[in-house]
Amino acid sequence: MHNASPFTHDNTIPASAAERALAFHRAGELDRAEHAYRAILDTQHGDANTRYMLGVLYLQRQDVERAIECFDASLALQPNHADCLNDRGIAALSRGDNEHAANFFRRAVECAPHDALAHCNLGKALRCLSKPEDALASFQQALALDSHCFEAALGSADMLEVLGRPHEAVAAYENAARYAPDDMRVLLGLGLTLNAVRRHAEAATCFERALRQNPENAHALFGVAFAVDAQLKFDDAVIRYQRALEVLPHSATLHNNIAFTLTCMSRYDEADAHLRRAIELAPDVSNAYKLLGMSELRRGNFREGWAYYEHRKTTANGLREYPPLDLPEWKGEPLDGKRFLLAREQGAGDQLQFVRYADVLHGLGATVDVWTSDELAPLFARIRGVNGVLTQAPASGYDYYCRMMSVPTWLDDDAIAQAVPYLSADETQVDAWRGLIEKAAGSGRKVGLVWAGNPQHYLDVYRSAPLAALEPLASARGLAWFALQKGAGEAQLDGLAHRWPICALGQLLDSFHATAAVIESLDLVITVDTSVAHLAGALGKPVWVLLPKQADWRWTMSGETTPWYPSARLFRQQVLGDWQPVVEAVRRALETL
Repeated sequence: MHNASPFTHDNTIPASAAERALAFHRAGELDRAEHAYRAILDTQHGDANTRYMLGVLYLQRQDVERAIECFDASLALQPNHADCLNDRGIAALSRGDNEHAANFFRRAVECAPHDALAHCNLGKALRCLSKPEDALASFQQALALDSHCFEAALGSADMLEVLGRPHEAVAAYENAARYAPDDMRVLLGLGLTLNAVRRHAEAATCFERALRQNPENAHALFGVAFAVDAQLKFDDAVIRYQRALEVLPHSATLHNNIAFTLTCMSRYDEADAHLRRAIELAPDVSNAYKLLGMSELRRGNFREGWAYYEHRKTTANGLREYPPLDLPEWKGEPLDGKRFLLAREQGAGDQLQFVRYADVLHGLGATVDVWTSDELAPLFARIRGVNGVLTQAPASGYDYYCRMMSVPTWLDDDAIAQAVPYLSADETQVDAWRGLIEKAAGSGRKVGLVWAGNPQHYLDVYRSAPLAALEPLASARGLAWFALQKGAGEAQLDGLAHRWPICALGQLLDSFHATAAVIESLDLVITVDTSVAHLAGALGKPVWVLLPKQADWRWTMSGETTPWYPSARLFRQQVLGDWQPVVEAVRRALETL
């Protein structure tokens, strides 16, 4: 951060007093330089430059208070001395006086607008003042003046990361790495932002390089564990998290993260122990409560599970996804004669599963309106107990509101509402689809198929099954197959058309309403864990759900049945990622259909 020129050793001591003092200073003989500077000041009290250089000497010694005394005395004599203003700002920064530091740097920039280092230092002060946009502007101005200014390049990258612009931050860190590729700040910052943009393999490489310099660096240990975890290398990730916990045993975040990874490996007891430890260390760690709630629900411990799961609304994602409404939130108060808004959840599957509670609330005396998405509104308008459906959040007009998945938290009875089917399709649409499907099926039993879910889901690679892996089902006799698959997964049909005749309906299914009508026209739906599984279950149609080893909490821990959908049959992986035994079990079941 220093503005003064680098000192170099000079064996020839000049004759003049000022040159002699400076020579000592350049040679690193600070005691002799100090004595020489003070000798000058004893006779020339108004020598601003000597006072400045003495301040520089004290700053080198980290004697900040004496440095400030000298800088202030120099500035009193020459208030527009840019170098002195800059060093006075550095002194202020060193003692945490960030506001005054920024003011000195601003004055330095005014006096020397083309000085890249002054702009860079101003950026550092503004960063300390939590003004990232202003800091970024100063760092970028420094780079415009001197493209090789490493500290400005690094500062720009840091501020872009803070401002939530990770792709730009990656480019900025890569620029900084051109000048200092092994700088720990660069390695850690680049690794962090590469993780943020899901370039996890590259992030792991950065953190590994950092760990070669400092094997105990907590940020690198955490970063590489996260990067490996995000690549779904769970065994390695657990080892990495355990190593990080050796360095940071009291990190609630680490305990939370290793718990999530252990959950992905179906090691639920170990995961729960880490979650409880995370909560013990940080009672406000919402994500650990949420994960523990999902674990308790998976185990069928509904009372504890619902209470913990309420914390989903106060996680970082939950604060964005569940903004509070300007209405009283229901927490079990009497509902007789009350107007009630049953409010949407984020996932379509969640809403399809929990909209069943509209009828329960109606049974408690409430007039129930449902707030949901446009795509679900026509289906929900037909539900028993629903007075009306909204697709925009209302500002008023209700005594209470409650999120759909929060309703069971406040009910006296832990039993799952079993009034299935609670969804129905429009009969006119059903009649139209039934005719088309029966014509295509001939005498065969009509089976709908979905093999791929949301590709953005963290574990989609395990939840979805390649259509080719399901090909053995084609050998079952007397069946007519209909693809309910939508999106990119439909392309997989092309490779099997000549071996497994499947009628593709995805392009025609423009709404859940239409999909419901198709499902009503089928004899059976076979699907991986997607919203179609919930839709078929809520319609009361036979649905076979193909589940990965680590299934979502709502499918419980074991068994072929689920309390949520009596018409569902579950087929579970025994080894994560291995669909072959599951497909064979489904094939045998089809033979006896």
